[in-house]
Parts: sequence; structure tokens; C-alpha cells
Amino acid sequence: MVAAEPAVWLVFLALTGLAPMAASNGENGAMPRFVEKVPNITVTVGRDAMLPCTVEQLKGYKVAWVQVDTQTILTIHKQVITRNPRIALLHNDHRTWHLQLKNVRESDRGWYMCQVNTDPMRYRQGYVDVVVPPDIIDKDSSGDLTVREGQDVTLTCRAKGHPTPTIVWRREDNRDIVLDTENTDMVGVENGVGISSRRDGGSPSIVGGSSGSPPSLREVKGEVLELKKVSRLQMGSYLCIASNGVPPSISKRANLRVQFPPMAWVPQQLEGAYLGQELTIECHTEAFPKSINYWTNTNGDMIVAGERYEPIVADSSYKIYMKLRIKRVEPQDLGTFKCVAKNSLGETDGAIKVYEIEPPKSHLNPSPGGEEQPTEGNSSQDFETVTTPASDPQSKDRKKFENFLYPKGVNDLTDYHPGGKSFINPKDQDYRQSRRPGFSGSTGTGTGTLPKPFASILCASLALVASYTMSFNSNNILLKGRLL
Repeated sequence: MVAAEPAVWLVFLALTGLAPMAASNGENGAMPRFVEKVPNITVTVGRDAMLPCTVEQLKGYKVAWVQVDTQTILTIHKQVITRNPRIALLHNDHRTWHLQLKNVRESDRGWYMCQVNTDPMRYRQGYVDVVVPPDIIDKDSSGDLTVREGQDVTLTCRAKGHPTPTIVWRREDNRDIVLDTENTDMVGVENGVGISSRRDGGSPSIVGGSSGSPPSLREVKGEVLELKKVSRLQMGSYLCIASNGVPPSISKRANLRVQFPPMAWVPQQLEGAYLGQELTIECHTEAFPKSINYWTNTNGDMIVAGERYEPIVADSSYKIYMKLRIKRVEPQDLGTFKCVAKNSLGETDGAIKVYEIEPPKSHLNPSPGGEEQPTEGNSSQDFETVTTPASDPQSKDRKKFENFLYPKGVNDLTDYHPGGKSFINPKDQDYRQSRRPGFSGSTGTGTGTLPKPFASILCASLALVASYTMSFNSNNILLKGRLL
């Protein structure tokens, strides 16, 4: 732009040469005066900008616009001198001279002067700052990356713009960023900020965190993000966000994939089931690349979906949740089932042992009328029957006789609980039934001809009569002997 200097001087000479003529035609002592300063403006690239210049008492003097940094004459009086089609001049009533810049470019950034050809020259100047939103330089920034677990990773992000953009790294899932899985331990929270300590003896550093939450490192500032000895927990998408206060901000995604062989763990390694029961066993695996998962039965054969088996698989990232639903347990299902996971880096399995247990036993609920009521959800054929006495006259007579013959103690259980469940042991029930007198047509366990208590009394009475008879006979014999 050095070639523009002679043109500037020629304009000055022309303006200076016109100055005396303009002064002679004007009023003495009345010189042109700028009403206000030319302002400094900021404009986003691609937009339009306008620099105002207002001069009073201009009379015969001329106004010119010059780009100071390039020493380029843009306009003189009402004419546009530059060949730049984006430059325009707006003037009105010989007082306002506004310079318009269309579709502003970065090359338009700099100082602009509004001058009058007085002697000495009078001028005002303002600065045009052209700002540019951030833009990430793809060739200098990291893309998707795949590494083995335990390796170090460096992610780089470069951006351009004006002002210079600031780079911030975040995880796309808003989880914490762990820079070093081996040397960094979070030791506490102080005033809502996580405090980290270094195992290698380095000074503690403060990382961002929210009050009441575990210590966390939400973002890392800088063009370079270094991750030491990465683990599967650091797998995911990382966002490089560039911003400089000029909207919009821009981001670039770098997907980090961490490869590792499969691993498995079983929440419940022992499962008890009775024959005919429906059983579901569970297994969790992790692997990347994604693994092939299946179940094997007690014979080591692969299980496929069928009438009795239903494999269920759900995955989330590198985690896989496996379930096997056994619709009906049979004797051949008693043994060890295995969940197997395989990928290109290895394979693993988890074992679950199924053993037999006794089926559950439940009692029937008695009803006030002596009827049998099975427990809800179960068939009456699977349970032992508990019968309650019916409220008939023979039952009342039998109860009175039993109470008289065998008075109750504090440890005796009642035979009937109205409105509730029976708590009688079936063995005790059989024993109590055996003690009851059996009337014909009753629900007791007697023969139906003569109650056992009556038989006992009758036997005792016969024995007493026999003893009296024998005693009477012996007395008669002794009396006869004396008489003889």
C-alpha cells in the first residue's frame, strides 16, 4: 500500500489549494467545526457498518474520508474515489458526510479519518473493529480415536477467530473428566469444590464441583486434553468448544473408544428352585469391541430360545445385561449354567448353580361352617387339609364332654379362630382329633358306635363291681367259716 502515499499527498495539496479560495468567499473567522467525534464501532464480519461525520459551517471547504492504515483515499466531497464497490458515501444538506462499509471483511479493520481541507487541516478519526466468530481448524484437531485400555491419550483442538477463541473440553454426556485414573484421588469436598490429591506427591489441585455432589471435573480449558492410562470409564464423546464472545460458539466431537477383553460378574451365583417353578437367572458383562453373548446349559450346550428357555439381552454402550428365563424347572436344569462373552481380544464366562429346594407348603383357611378354603393363588390338592368342627348339636355335646373330661390349659390352642387363619399344627390336630369322643354322624375320628371315654368309664365301673363282688364273696366265706 506504499503506492497510495503520493495520491494522499496530491489530495492534501488539492484541498490546501482550495482552502484560500474557500476562505476568501466565506466569512472571516467562521471556520468549519465538527459537531461530534467519529465513534469507534465493532461489527461482525459480513455485516454493514457506518461511520458518521457531521461538520457545521463548512462553506466552501471540502470533506474527505481516508483509510489511515492503508493511506487510501476513499471519498472527496461528494465523489467516491476508491474503486471498492463496497464503499459508499451518504451526505445531506452540506452537513452530514457518512461513510458506509458494506459486507465488512477482516481487511476493513483499522482507523478511518474524516478531514476538512482547512489550514491547518482539521480531522476526526474512529476505529472499525471487525470481529469474527470462532471456527475450528479440522486439519489441526483430533478426530475419533481408538486405543487399548491403559494407554495415554492426547486430544488436540485448534480454532481461529477474532478475538482469539478460548477452548474448553467437556464430555458430551456431562459426566466428569478423569485426567489420570492412576495418580488422582478425590479426597473430599470443600465449600462445594472438589479437592483432588496426587499419589505422586504433587500439589493438590481444585476442580469444579457442585455443592452436595461428589467432587467432579466438569471441563478442562486449553487446546490440548491429556488423559493418562485411560480406562473404559473414560470411553465416550468429548466436545471441543471454541468461543470468543461472538456468536455462535462452535464445537467439534472427538469419540474416544477404549478396547478391552470381556469381563463378567454374576449378582447371584446360587439359585434355589423347586421342580415346576419359573426361574430367572442374571449375568452382567462388559467388553469392547462389542462381544457375542450366549448361555450354556448344565451339559455345556448353547441355549436357544424355545418352549422352556427365553434368553433376554439388553446393552448399553460397552455393558451388556443378560437374563435367562426358565419357564419350568425340570430335573435336568439342576446344575451349573454359564453366561459366555467373546470378542476379538478374548472371552470369559460366569457360572450360576441351580439347586433343588422343597416346594412351599401352605395351610387352608378354615371357615366358620367347617368348609375348606384354599389359600389364594394355590390349589387345594397341594396342601394338607385342616377341618374345623361344624356348629351342630352333636358337636356342642361333644365339646361339653371334652371340656369336662379334658380341661384346657394355658398352652392349649383353640380349634377355631373366627375370621382368621388357622395356626394349628397338623400333627397336633391329628392328636386332638384322636382325643375327641366319636358320635355317630359327627366329624370326629371315633368308630361311630361308642365313644372311647364311655368305654373307659364302663370298664372302670365293671372292674369296681367285680372287686366289690369278690370282696363280698370273700366276706361270706369267712362268715360261713366262723359259723361252721
